[in-house]
Amino acid sequence: MNKLSNDDLDKMEKDAIAFYEISCVVPLEKFNTIINCTSAKEIWEVLKNLYQGSEQAQEKKLTIVLNEFTNIKALPGESLDESFKRFNLIITKLSNVGTVISNHETYRQFLNGLGRHWMTTKMIVQVDRNIHTLSLFKLYGELQAQESTVLKECEDIDGSLALMAQAPQ
Repeated sequence: MNKLSNDDLDKMEKDAIAFYEISCVVPLEKFNTIINCTSAKEIWEVLKNLYQGSEQAQEKKLTIVLNEFTNIKALPGESLDESFKRFNLIITKLSNVGTVISNHETYRQFLNGLGRHWMTTKMIVQVDRNIHTLSLFKLYGELQAQESTVLKECEDIDGSLALMAQAPQ
């Protein structure tokens, strides 16, 4: 007959406590996925797979979100605020899949994603020596301060182009 050591008993007790704790917080509609599990570790693995997906699914999520980050562009007619919210959602998705992008890369990508009307402002901001110390939110604040000027220039340019296009008729 095998006697269990104190260490084995301690591990079994910890597993039983963890098993109970995890089981208590699993939503009722998901409980049937863990009902046949025999250890806390097994429950954890089932829940991890259920909520995060397999490694292959996680890699696919990461690839999709990285593509979103790399290819983000302001949509036609989209305000700075709307672009910023959409960009922040992508940053949150990246964080959720375990990827952290540096501040420098984050604001560089946000600036590059802004429309052509922001070209002058982007160039000025990128030349600024303090840009490496700015957080994305401070950069957004700087851009907000310039938004009315950019929109005014945009109206002037678009109006001029419209008049020029109509003139030859």
